[in-house]
Amino acid sequence: MKIKLTIPDELPHGHGASFKKGIADALIESARSGLSHTPEGHNESREKGQVVGKEIAKRVSEIVKP
Repeated sequence: MKIKLTIPDELPHGHGASFKKGIADALIESARSGLSHTPEGHNESREKGQVVGKEIAKRVSEIVKP
């Protein structure tokens, strides 16, 4: 799977942390269960999601420093 990120050109330098928090807000809002709850047998999927999340954060930081 490939995910293409488009970072808005008008995003001011130094706003990277706020931009990443906005991404996290949208993902958390779309969750169907509480953030602290991982259904039984889903730990591996959550861990894979965390790897993707860290990569997204890294890519955003490369473009807009927090």
